[in-house]
Amino acid sequence: MKRNNYSPFFTALLLLAAFWPFVSLGQEVLPQPWTTSTNEIVFGQSGSFSGSLGLYGTIIKNAIQLCFDAANEQGGVNGYKLRLESMEDNGDPAQAANNIAQLRAKGIDMFLGNMGSRSIVKLLPQIEAHDIALFFPWGGDEQLRSQKLSSMINGPGLLEPQIKTLVDHIVNNVKQKKIAVFYADDDFSVGAKDDLVAQLSRHGITPVALTSYNRFTMDIVAAADPLIQTDPKLVICIATSMPTVRLIKHFFERGHYATTFFGIDSTLFVGNILQSKGIDFYYTSATPDPVASQLSIARQYREDLKQYMPTETPNILSFTYYLSAAIIVDALKKLDGQLTKENIINQIENMQNYNLGGFMVNFDASTRHAYGNQITLIKG
Repeated sequence: MKRNNYSPFFTALLLLAAFWPFVSLGQEVLPQPWTTSTNEIVFGQSGSFSGSLGLYGTIIKNAIQLCFDAANEQGGVNGYKLRLESMEDNGDPAQAANNIAQLRAKGIDMFLGNMGSRSIVKLLPQIEAHDIALFFPWGGDEQLRSQKLSSMINGPGLLEPQIKTLVDHIVNNVKQKKIAVFYADDDFSVGAKDDLVAQLSRHGITPVALTSYNRFTMDIVAAADPLIQTDPKLVICIATSMPTVRLIKHFFERGHYATTFFGIDSTLFVGNILQSKGIDFYYTSATPDPVASQLSIARQYREDLKQYMPTETPNILSFTYYLSAAIIVDALKKLDGQLTKENIINQIENMQNYNLGGFMVNFDASTRHAYGNQITLIKG
């Protein structure tokens, strides 16, 4: 098995371990429980927990912690307690890289729920060198979906299945052809827009308008006015929640109340924010409805929220990362060899039609995604 190039600090700790019981968190091989003093398995995380993305980062962190708390309450995994060590990077790739370096200096080589495509892409050399394992990052760059990245496990971020389900629903059930598309100007969203246009073309539909907004300025007026002028009956939003909310509010301010809005999983908060407006809003997700689903894993998620985080409310992003952490917990439980990042990844790779409380996990080696193509359409 390939050894990591540990920092001098961590090397010194390894030498001390020969003479003093010590658990090196997140290293390749954890000692057996009877030789350790803390018995912890630690995952690192670098993300945004304040500012414009703070809500998302906090939800991701809390959902992982929720699953770990529930597992720890049951005695942990094979005698080990699970812990998430999170560090703030404010969406800055340089700070994120510094965070990773600090966590690596502590011996942590497994990371869960890292945020930001630019920050995650900077980790590719370490991932390719098997220096670290990256589980379920929150980022959409296509480079992260390479089958060569054998030290990475992706989550439900594939948009193609969502877009196909969305288009099929609109064509077969809504039966509306006067469609406009609102999207962010980043590469991920532009690519999703192109896929959406292709899917609509398959049904003989050409959007009446295609307009993008600047993801940094968040000024949607310049993008919204051309949409309104075409008088669309349905708008598909490849965006995050707040730009979508602003778009809908602008439609209302201009007197357009008869338009139906659809989105993808990144628009999950639109319905909550505009719940008093009486709008029709729907979005797709590779995660089941966290409120309505009767899968046992969904019921457990809601029960755990009430017990460990009673001030939190169920939402798609939270449930997604609860599921992601649950996949890791199950993989840890199934280990029958050494507790290494490679063996954990191997267990997840072997999850085919794997029943996780009613949620089916299907690892796809071509994209390194552990979620299947089960898409839910949720009314926000």
